[in-house]
Amino acid sequence: MRGGAAEPGTSDWVLVTGASRGIGRAVALTLAEAGHQLILWARTTSDLVEVSREITERWGTQVRIATVDVADPEQVDRAAEESFLGLESLRAVVVNAGGGIWSSIEAMKPEDWREVMGANLDGAFHTLRATAPYLRKRPGAQVVGLASDSSYNSFAQRGAYCASKAGLLSLLETARRELREDGVRVTALVPSRVDTYFRGKHPGSRPEALSMTEVADVVATLFALPPRVEVRELQLSSIHSSFGLFPEVFTEEPNGV
Repeated sequence: MRGGAAEPGTSDWVLVTGASRGIGRAVALTLAEAGHQLILWARTTSDLVEVSREITERWGTQVRIATVDVADPEQVDRAAEESFLGLESLRAVVVNAGGGIWSSIEAMKPEDWREVMGANLDGAFHTLRATAPYLRKRPGAQVVGLASDSSYNSFAQRGAYCASKAGLLSLLETARRELREDGVRVTALVPSRVDTYFRGKHPGSRPEALSMTEVADVVATLFALPPRVEVRELQLSSIHSSFGLFPEVFTEEPNGV
């Protein structure tokens, strides 16, 4: 079995959380083009329907959708029961859903702290808890978790976000140790800035950053690796953007333009 291809009779379904827009949507489209069957979770039904329709019309790929806030364990359990109906296993899960609120520690409202932790860390736990039994049954299955350069670096005004992303790295390592005996591979994808909708921005507002499609292409590359190859952690940055606290940034445009 090469490139993560399914053996006869095995499932090739991939769950992507936060799939309605941004990186999650880009990942869903890229994996659909590569032939993967998709389960898409997000909080906005209309956006999920739109993504599902686009995938079906362009590639004829099977898609299942569920409206779910991954921070809510009851919603995750319900979505898993509906989404995994009739499936014996999962090929992979892309733990992508998340968000951020910038505020100093003293000014941050407890409900804002919980919102960030709920989306970024609690949601990852609930998702992994629901998918682990299905991943164990699929040889060469994968977990790809979207962390951040904030996982390593503590920035002012980002206490909740940095803490949640640092916790996500630890949670992914725990998942690796628990799932490894069944051949499940776990990758922490650690990008710096991505030109997306994060914190109310819109694509195009940060052209120096990684594009959503570039991040999605990296995820697809991970999926194409031989099933015994595990990329444990992968740091990503645009050559025109910094990573964490490092000041070096290549600002000259390609070809001197």
